[in-house]
Amino acid sequence: SCGLIYFLCFSPLFSSAINTQEVAVKEKHKGAHTFWAAVNRLPLSSNAVLCWKFCHVFHKLLRDGHPNVIKDSMRNKADLTDMSRMWGHLSEGYGKLCSIYLKLLITKMEFHIKNPRFPGNLQMSNRQLDEAGENDVNNFFQLTVEMFDYLECELNLFLGVFSSLDMSRSVSVTAAGQCRLAPLIQVILDCSHLYDYTVKLLFKLHSCLPADTLQGHRDRFQEQFKKLKSLFYRSSNLQYFKRLIQIPQLPENPPNFLRASALSEHISPVVVIPAESSSPESEHVVETDDLVDTDAPLETKFDDLFGTSAAIDPFNFNSQNGMRKDDKDRLIEQLTREIQALKEELESFRLEVKTAAFSNFIQAASSQNV
Repeated sequence: SCGLIYFLCFSPLFSSAINTQEVAVKEKHKGAHTFWAAVNRLPLSSNAVLCWKFCHVFHKLLRDGHPNVIKDSMRNKADLTDMSRMWGHLSEGYGKLCSIYLKLLITKMEFHIKNPRFPGNLQMSNRQLDEAGENDVNNFFQLTVEMFDYLECELNLFLGVFSSLDMSRSVSVTAAGQCRLAPLIQVILDCSHLYDYTVKLLFKLHSCLPADTLQGHRDRFQEQFKKLKSLFYRSSNLQYFKRLIQIPQLPENPPNFLRASALSEHISPVVVIPAESSSPESEHVVETDDLVDTDAPLETKFDDLFGTSAAIDPFNFNSQNGMRKDDKDRLIEQLTREIQALKEELESFRLEVKTAAFSNFIQAASSQNV
């Protein structure tokens, strides 16, 4: 019952973020605690654009949501893995991108479950980073490997989006281009921290272990450094990002881990989100009470959430957008019945409260008379 209430209350916020239109997700959508209650109703396996926008919103929720979001979402890992495998059969378009994005989100959840000291947004102080390794060089060694794997998934999505766009055109000013580019803001935020922490951990490891032991770490870092430096540079030149985010640039050359003093030359890359009110990242998040449109018919709410049948999506294997009309009607009837049941439960609860209060009053009066 509570899930239904939250589903209905949050559906305007949720539906305007995840729909089948090939436009960028508005940055103000942070998701809700009952995210999965609504997600399970969406045809993510048959509509690639819908799945892509789900991934974007889910990524934001993992970064900005309550810490329990990561733990609670792990229940859906198997479904996300199957969906990634399914979309991976497509060699191009949103299907391929969805497969890559889902792998990233699974990797992100697994990393944070295994390393609970790291928050979803990856923001940590140097002291917290040290504590994450528990003063054990073996822990730091393994943590660095896991960060490499994490960053690799981020870079794969970064590269996948760029390779899917015709960069000879002004992609960042088209709705379709922005739809693909929008999630990269979350990727850039993740990457800036992962790069910073791998640099610091590698310097720490080189102070404890022989250089030859860490040759594999250095090689992998060099490869990721070149990719990230190029991707940050290319992103910073796109008009779409210029109004939303200030992307840091990596140094000309990677750090020299064989020289301990080079750590003092490392500058942590800082991503800046402009504070202008026109920036979607800084848009006001509407309170729950403001989201409930009691006058809007349930049919309208449903169409907002699942998309209208008028839209056409080339990636929809069923040649339908969302659900059939009879499926909608059945769900609307079900929701209407549940709403009525909730109203009856609420009225019954109110009567119980009044009865209990009156009983307590009588008991208190009787004890005073005694």
